[in-house]
Amino acid sequence: MQRWEYKVVSLRDQQYTAALNEFGGEGWELVSVVSEPLAATSPEGRRTFPMPRALGRLEEAADKLTKLGAADPAGEAAADATSRLLWVFRRPLSDD
Repeated sequence: MQRWEYKVVSLRDQQYTAALNEFGGEGWELVSVVSEPLAATSPEGRRTFPMPRALGRLEEAADKLTKLGAADPAGEAAADATSRLLWVFRRPLSDD
């Protein structure tokens, strides 16, 4: 019976092709890509529970006003991320 070794990683943006080629060269096969929700954080940086949409609108509006003068739009987009992609790989285990 074939046995497998698995690896789950989160790849950096714009590095997908290089990382996939590297994993493939090491014998890893891409099995799946799944989305993992990230924990919400408060403006002070503390983790919070996700807030229902109707109740979260005031907090969301305040966050947008705070970020209005942000100098780095790319950094703002990363801060607004609610999930990240996890790449699932596998490769056969040797029968040693």
